[in-house]
Amino acid sequence: MRAVLDDKIFFPETIFALEVESPQRNIIQKSAAGLDGQVNIDLGFRTRKLVQKGELRARNQAELGKQIDEINELIDGKLHILGSPDGRIFENLLIDEFQTGSSITGGAHTCCQYKITYIQQG
Repeated sequence: MRAVLDDKIFFPETIFALEVESPQRNIIQKSAAGLDGQVNIDLGFRTRKLVQKGELRARNQAELGKQIDEINELIDGKLHILGSPDGRIFENLLIDEFQTGSSITGGAHTCCQYKITYIQQG
């Protein structure tokens, strides 16, 4: 299985790393006169960060530029779905940041390193 973002294959399956941080939980702590200690109000899980790193590959510089532009268009404030090669599905993702390195041409393809930071909504 390949990694897909919103049912589109952008990423080669062999060059894909995904770091999934633990969800953040919000808690409100309140104190009241005559009460020893504090009352904790659990607001549940809020967000968690996912960082995807890898390499984009294309046949030429123009095709690589098109892939980069298509990913940049997904930084739109809408929620997205990421499917990883190991079968995990991550829903409700906002794309927070997309970075690419300089492109390298060699052999039959052009490639560049990339990093995408997602914020998964709770």
